[in-house]
Amino acid sequence: MNDKKTSVRTLTMLALLVAMSIVFSRVLSISTGFVRFNLGSLPVLLAAVVFGPGAGFAVGAVADIIGGVLAGYAINPLITLGTGAIGLVAGFAWQKLSSLSTNLRLAASVLLGHFVGSMVITSLALRLFYGYPWATLAVRIPNALILSAVNVVLLRILLENRSLMKLAKK
Repeated sequence: MNDKKTSVRTLTMLALLVAMSIVFSRVLSISTGFVRFNLGSLPVLLAAVVFGPGAGFAVGAVADIIGGVLAGYAINPLITLGTGAIGLVAGFAWQKLSSLSTNLRLAASVLLGHFVGSMVITSLALRLFYGYPWATLAVRIPNALILSAVNVVLLRILLENRSLMKLAKK
């Protein structure tokens, strides 16, 4: 019975993280044409660190699909894979780098997640499906680095919240 309560609580928290990701990426977004600055990956990374790589992938992919449908976009599976990969890679890195200090572990996990998901997979999707030139895609690198730094700081603050961590571990 206790496992059922835990899974319902986990699913509820993951659903809230999906909703937060959609709001952060679709509503609270600053766009400069090609480059978009938003914190949509923050809930994805939080799910990856607290609940594991599978949860991080699910939150990222589901948020991308629902957000795209709500915005009236066609779903691009490679971009959805990139969004999910941010959580998947960050979650695996978080698990595998347990010997590092929390700050270094968090920074490495977030950077690896953004590198694979955003800089590699999503940039490849933009090139293949929409024909963006590689030179234009290079602009995504500083954007991903800035987002990674902001995400590390905000995640560190969130991980210091004992109530959040206690709730997540139940």
